[in-house]
Amino acid sequence: EETGALILDTRSAADFHKGYIPNAINIGLKGDFAPWAGSMIVDVKQPILIVSDPGTEEEVITRLSRVGFDHVVGYLEGGFEAWKKQNNETDTVKRISPEEFEEKYSENAKVFDVRKPSEYDAEHVLNAENKPLADISEWIGRVDKNEHFFVYCGGGYRSMIAASIFNSRGIRNFTEVEGGYGKIKETDVPKTAFVCHSKK
Repeated sequence: EETGALILDTRSAADFHKGYIPNAINIGLKGDFAPWAGSMIVDVKQPILIVSDPGTEEEVITRLSRVGFDHVVGYLEGGFEAWKKQNNETDTVKRISPEEFEEKYSENAKVFDVRKPSEYDAEHVLNAENKPLADISEWIGRVDKNEHFFVYCGGGYRSMIAASIFNSRGIRNFTEVEGGYGKIKETDVPKTAFVCHSKK
């Protein structure tokens, strides 16, 4: 609060959704960490506070500095578990399995696909809207806070970034789908026919 720092939680989506510091943004270290940090955090001068798996702090700082972020204020000693042990306030993301998504899905359900347009065009959940994560700052202001929606990506990495941003903006009326489209494909959720990129 003193520095106006962004809390950047670099733990995996699997750990992050179960509990995190309110308003933290999740960009997992095990993934396309630096490119997504670069595209999600607009200002390289933004002060950043890190929450990471203990022992990975130096790697996080090094990888951030490679994409121009040199204003790391510090990191949470002992990681999120230390925060929890102090009985500090925590938040969660509602995440469901692809099987649960299959049960809850209907043609009237609102579904956001945050993958790239090329991935979406190839194949997606029937009636899903393409809302690319890279453009979230452009479309998040138009999200209806009263209508529930599901959100998925390719494997659960990008959708958790989106989920953390939704929560930080006071958008709570959504459910994130674990494993993304890669796992949804294995269910009977209605999908569009696959279109090979080379034929487009």
